[in-house]
Amino acid sequence: MAIRLQDFDDLVSGNKYPIHIVQHEITLTAPVGSEVSWRYPGYISIVLSDGIEIAFGESLEKDSGYSWNSYDLEGTSDYCDSFEDLKDIKAIAQELWKQASPLLKKEGEAK
Repeated sequence: MAIRLQDFDDLVSGNKYPIHIVQHEITLTAPVGSEVSWRYPGYISIVLSDGIEIAFGESLEKDSGYSWNSYDLEGTSDYCDSFEDLKDIKAIAQELWKQASPLLKKEGEAK
């Protein structure tokens, strides 16, 4: 499968809510001390207080759904997952935090 740059920055979404609309709920529900921002080419960057980044966006392998992966300070990606379009913004944010819970536990241990 070839991924073209415009595939990331397309205004058309197969999901009920495009990723940039979901960002508000992600920001509201992110762990205290996290920085949430929009990144080109079309994903939400969530940097936890321990420096681990979660990159969350629309699935690149399917016509709908969302996927995410993490990067630690050395650039290693240890965690990733995906889920179908849940068609509810709050449910999308809840599922992201549920799937990313191992990272949140690691962040709590680092404090």
